[in-house]
Amino acid sequence: MNSDYILSIEDNNTDIVLMNRIFKKSIPEFAIKHITDGQEAMAYVESETFRSHLPKLILLDIKVPKLNGLEILKRFRKKEEFQAIPVVMMSSSDRKDEIEKAYELGANSFMEKPRTYPELSKALPALINYWIVYNK
Repeated sequence: MNSDYILSIEDNNTDIVLMNRIFKKSIPEFAIKHITDGQEAMAYVESETFRSHLPKLILLDIKVPKLNGLEILKRFRKKEEFQAIPVVMMSSSDRKDEIEKAYELGANSFMEKPRTYPELSKALPALINYWIVYNK
């Protein structure tokens, strides 16, 4: 996989299907790699494959099984070589304590997941453009 990819750590199959559709249609210059649980995500992040092909951005759901998104973020941000990779936390909830904790642990942004496909199809390309194209 080339380094023009986004890593998505997301367990909701509907969200994964919708994200794939949006990437294919609106953001074809980037591939998206999905990992559906926290333990698998950490194993990937600690692998040589990850180190040799860093993603441009990580989209990290807070509520993934086996190891939640906040714990993944905490472990990820301890690694000096990954500090430049933007991490956007995503959640269907807008709980203030989760948002504050995400920023405290090193999230670059927090986004409440859009509830409809049209909202997601506008938000996701804007998010990608902001973090990859405009924010150098």
